[in-house]
Amino acid sequence: MSQNDFMERDTVLVLNNDDIVIGSESKKASHVFSTDQSRGVLHRAFSVCLFDSSTGEMLLQKRASTKITFPNVWTNTCCSHPLHGMEVNEVDGPEDVKDGSVMGVKAAAVRKLEHELGIPVGELPIENFKFLTRLHYWAADTVTHGEKR
Repeated sequence: MSQNDFMERDTVLVLNNDDIVIGSESKKASHVFSTDQSRGVLHRAFSVCLFDSSTGEMLLQKRASTKITFPNVWTNTCCSHPLHGMEVNEVDGPEDVKDGSVMGVKAAAVRKLEHELGIPVGELPIENFKFLTRLHYWAADTVTHGEKR
């Protein structure tokens, strides 16, 4: 499948400002910047940082030029989204976030590490993943918001 096919097919978890899942939206539609939707749609995402245990070095990647969001940018090991309707449930509730268990987003990270980096499921034990925090952010685009934003 092409990057665009994945962006249209995959549905992210749409949130309200209290981090409650209120629906789903295609990855593509949730990342649209326009004068009508200047910030995209609030949705869950994750960021994975893998470290070499002997040196402490972090594995970085350069995003593919075909990516719709942030092409050719050097970034963390892997980032993506927990998805709606997956065979292994990737939806975490408020109690999962509060206690740090977040098995849904950890399953999503394992799925995406296999997809993007070829790391087989089970090679990185899910219990070794550490949940650090959650945050809200939005990325401005220069077409919608101008060069100085």
